[in-house]
Amino acid sequence: MLASKTPAPNNLPIGTGPSSVARLFRERVAPCGLEPLRQLEASVDAKLAAVRELETVSADRFPQQFATVLRGVLSVRSYGPRIVAETDRSGVQATVQAAREGYLGPAQLTEVADRLAGAPEEVRRDVASELLHGAAPDRVALLARWVWNPSRRTGVLSELGAPTADSYVHAQARLGEIRLELGALGFPCASFTGVDVVLALTYAARLQLATDGQLRSGGLEALLPGGYPLASMILGVRRQVFDADR
Repeated sequence: MLASKTPAPNNLPIGTGPSSVARLFRERVAPCGLEPLRQLEASVDAKLAAVRELETVSADRFPQQFATVLRGVLSVRSYGPRIVAETDRSGVQATVQAAREGYLGPAQLTEVADRLAGAPEEVRRDVASELLHGAAPDRVALLARWVWNPSRRTGVLSELGAPTADSYVHAQARLGEIRLELGALGFPCASFTGVDVVLALTYAARLQLATDGQLRSGGLEALLPGGYPLASMILGVRRQVFDADR
């Protein structure tokens, strides 16, 4: 059984300097208004609800539901059918239940990934992160590789003015601090999905800088038409359409 008798820790305090995420939000996102971000956050919330439905879905509907969840994980790509076919249904359902009840968190992410099958380890870790985050988005942050890669010490988190994380628990703690900082800036996050959105927009901007040479001045509109849809793709909700002018 994956669950222990002691609930997993939430956000452990660590010392950091001023947050680059906070500066980015204040200088580039806040001037454009919060509505586009809330639209994207709502779509991520809806996507993560599909994870929680895995816990109680019937055996005959589980493969389709699990496939839906996997389509929301950027790195899964063609591995989806194999993961569905080779991963034990009861293990996935037990994972979602244990995470929802507070018995699984970042410290157990590698263990959860080991219970999955049908894909390389790094992809299974991304799926494990999605399961934990989706089961308890108010408590567990998204720890996919584009956020923080433990093997290479890369990801958008490592570029945001924070000390380099050395574990999933440490990365979670930093994301908890960012969540508080965003609330202080006028973007309160009822769960970690708000943090997901800001990180995805930051990552999209970084990718644009790498391909375009420089980002045009301005707020969120500087990320259009490339970065905002790109952030939606990173978050696994690229089928949604967002109007940044609303």
